[in-house]
Amino acid sequence: MALTLRADQWYWLPATAAFLVKPDLGPLFSRTVNRFAGTVAGVAAFGAASSLFAGGWWPVVTAGFAGALLPVATRHFAFQTAVVTVLVLSFVHVGGDTEVAGQRLLDTSIACGIVLLVGHLPRLGDPRRRVRHRAAVAVRRTEQYLRHVLTAAPGEPTGQRLALRRAAYTALADARSAAGTAAAELRPGGVPDCDWQPLLTTTERVADATTAYTVHLAYGPRPPTAAVHRLADALAAAAGALTHTKDLEADVGRATRRLRAQLRRSGLEGLAREETMLTVPDGRTGRGRAPVRIP
Repeated sequence: MALTLRADQWYWLPATAAFLVKPDLGPLFSRTVNRFAGTVAGVAAFGAASSLFAGGWWPVVTAGFAGALLPVATRHFAFQTAVVTVLVLSFVHVGGDTEVAGQRLLDTSIACGIVLLVGHLPRLGDPRRRVRHRAAVAVRRTEQYLRHVLTAAPGEPTGQRLALRRAAYTALADARSAAGTAAAELRPGGVPDCDWQPLLTTTERVADATTAYTVHLAYGPRPPTAAVHRLADALAAAAGALTHTKDLEADVGRATRRLRAQLRRSGLEGLAREETMLTVPDGRTGRGRAPVRIP
C-alpha cells in the first residue's frame, strides 16, 4: 500500500504502523489516538508557521523551538508526537520538500486506521496472550525460587537464591504491568475480560512467604515439608495451565483457588506476616539476643 501511494517516501506509513504496535508503549487504542491527534496538531502548527512567516529562516527557528520543547513533551504522547512532527517537517522543509505536511498526515491516518483495525480483530488482537505468557513466567520463577529454598543444603552460598528471588519479583512486576495495559485495551468483540490480579497477588504472597521461610529454616520451627512441596507442585500446575489453557478464565480461577488453599495449608503464610527481624542467641558473647535480617 505504501509503495502504491508514494514510491519515493514509502517508509512513512510502515514506520508509523511498526512504532504503534510496540507492546511496551501502553494500550494500543490510546496511543494510536494520541499519535493521530499529535500529528494533526503538529501539521497544523507547522502550517500556521509557514503562513505567518516568509523566507528561509523560519524553519530553522521552528526546529529550534520544537527541540527546546522535547524534554517537556515527553510527559504526554500526543504532545510529544506534535513536537516531533514539527521538528521533522522543519528539517524536511529545509531540505527542499515543501509539500510533505499533507503527505505526512495522510500516511499517519492510514497507518493508525490499519493498526486499529488489525490490532482489535478477534483472535488476532487479544491482549490476554501477552499477559498469559508473562503470568506463566512469573509463576514458574516463583516455583523455581521455592524449590531452591526447599532443596538448598545448609550453609550453601546465597548467590543463586538471591538471583532466583530477584527473577521471581521481576517477573511478577512485568506480569502486573502487562495486566494493567491489557485492562486498558479496547478488547475485540467476543473476547471476555480476565482478572489476573488475584492470581498475581497470590503468587506474590508465595514469594514473600518463601523469603520468610529461608530464615525459619535456619532459626525457627519448620513447617511440614510435604505441605510446602505440594505448594510448589501447585505453582507448577498453575504455570502449566496458563501455558496450555483452552479456557483461560476458568483455568486462571482454578489455579488461583488451588494456590490459595495450598499456601494456607503449607503454614508459610504465617511466616510472611511476621516481622522481618528475628532474634537468635548471640554467638559472640553467649548472652543476650542479636537481630537477624532476612537476607
